[in-house]
Amino acid sequence: MTSIEADPLWGSLSQFKIFGAFGDSYPFSMRRFFAPDDNVHGALMAVLSSARLSIAGSMYGYDDDEVNQLLLKHANNPNLPVQLALDKTQAGGAHEKALIAEWPKDIIGNRILIGQSRKHAINHLKLFVIDGLYTIGGSTNLSVGGEGAQNNELIVVRDPTYAAESRAKIDLCHSEMEKQ
Repeated sequence: MTSIEADPLWGSLSQFKIFGAFGDSYPFSMRRFFAPDDNVHGALMAVLSSARLSIAGSMYGYDDDEVNQLLLKHANNPNLPVQLALDKTQAGGAHEKALIAEWPKDIIGNRILIGQSRKHAINHLKLFVIDGLYTIGGSTNLSVGGEGAQNNELIVVRDPTYAAESRAKIDLCHSEMEKQ
């Protein structure tokens, strides 16, 4: 049995598919969900809940109270750094500002940066890396509509090389926003 077969998170993700399973020929290291058919919010929460080492993300839309509470819980763990890069146009909304204001300012390793791309356009990237192993991507914004009403895609990949490439892009987004 390979480590991916023994991964309890990986084995549990099928519960979030509309029919409760991935096909036999489905790519072994990838799980794909579609809103509004699949339980995109449940899959997202399951993967983010599994974090034990780190979470790094870059998001366009950030408007999900439950995801924010989960990330705050992780951010309050001094051994689990959480970093987010958020788009400045989307983070400017009243609800988004309220969510961001809840974040601790004095815990080492945690930060939210708000800005734009290095070419002064929107930060439309929707990407998370969890523990250097899981990557969440796709078209889904963190919002009730994005996760459950709109036609959106959420892809979860379990691969450390894929995660490393994704983390490099997230780190670049953080660096760009720090300089703005």
